[in-house]
Amino acid sequence: MTLDSKKHAVEGLCSVREACEFLSLGKSSLYSLMQKGDVPFCYMGKNRRIPRKALVEFTQRVLEEGQISLSS
Repeated sequence: MTLDSKKHAVEGLCSVREACEFLSLGKSSLYSLMQKGDVPFCYMGKNRRIPRKALVEFTQRVLEEGQISLSS
């Protein structure tokens, strides 16, 4: 998944902790999804930030597919 800065800028960015809460996942699972490219992110200094809209889009994909692989 590529990061469309104009599309995602309107909704804002969230922290890894906030994204984990939104997706009901642990940090390791979220980092795995980011590494695979399933959840886009950017760096703000040393910290990763995830577009809120990307989390909604990811959730929609999971609901449509019925599952998502968390392993690498």
